[in-house]
Amino acid sequence: MADQLQLTYKKSTILFHRFGHGPEAMLAFHGFSETGSSFVCLEPSLGQRYTVWAIDLPYHGGTRWRESTHFAKADLEAIVQQLMEENGLHTISLFGFSMGGKCAMEICHRFPGQVRELYLLASDGIKTRTVYNVAVYPAWGRSLFKSIISRPGWFFTFIRIMHRMKILSPWLYRFTMNHMDTEEKRQRLYDTWVSMANFEIDIKSLKQTIRQHAIPLKLVFGERDEVIPPAVAHEMAAGLPTATVRIIRRGHYFIDDKLNHTLEELTEI
Repeated sequence: MADQLQLTYKKSTILFHRFGHGPEAMLAFHGFSETGSSFVCLEPSLGQRYTVWAIDLPYHGGTRWRESTHFAKADLEAIVQQLMEENGLHTISLFGFSMGGKCAMEICHRFPGQVRELYLLASDGIKTRTVYNVAVYPAWGRSLFKSIISRPGWFFTFIRIMHRMKILSPWLYRFTMNHMDTEEKRQRLYDTWVSMANFEIDIKSLKQTIRQHAIPLKLVFGERDEVIPPAVAHEMAAGLPTATVRIIRRGHYFIDDKLNHTLEELTEI
């Protein structure tokens, strides 16, 4: 079972799910369309060593983002700093899955002296296939996407044609249909993508920080992941003596109880 805790940030309310009873603090960042509660299934492997604080990122779960601007790096840094100060957390480990990997890397880069370890699981922000990377889209492309929120008819017709012609992969077709079938979901996707486009990570600089502070880096990627190719893990680990890589026989979404075996091994390294 996880406790739910709220943090007030400016006009917004940020929800955290806290589980585990370990002596070390861990801050976890989930993927798109998930919540911090997605990680509770990992308590068997994480809970003895860590007390995990798993955030509901803005536009997800119980967090209510009421600011006039999209969630940005400065907001993330301020929220983490506030969480640590209010709860007496002097050092933390970071755990980021997919989209959440960007957040974990940003905090590692910003507060390296307070980071014990960095876990990146199928992490966005290192090297993502172009079709999934909104950061490379031109401004008119984002405007077009915004218009789809309230008028999606033509877009769905286009997507179905692309799927029938086998131009669009089955995975991307399912993702699109599952996450854009209501106006609320389309708004969440738009807000999240625009927000995450501003979370570009300077990987060269981050790796220098990891080397300088000898931060253990633990990478877990899926062998069949078509969003974040597993080769990315080896690219990230190159030149980092503190890095450990595990490629598992999964696709992109692998946060479930089957992951506990791999994490049990990694927490002992």
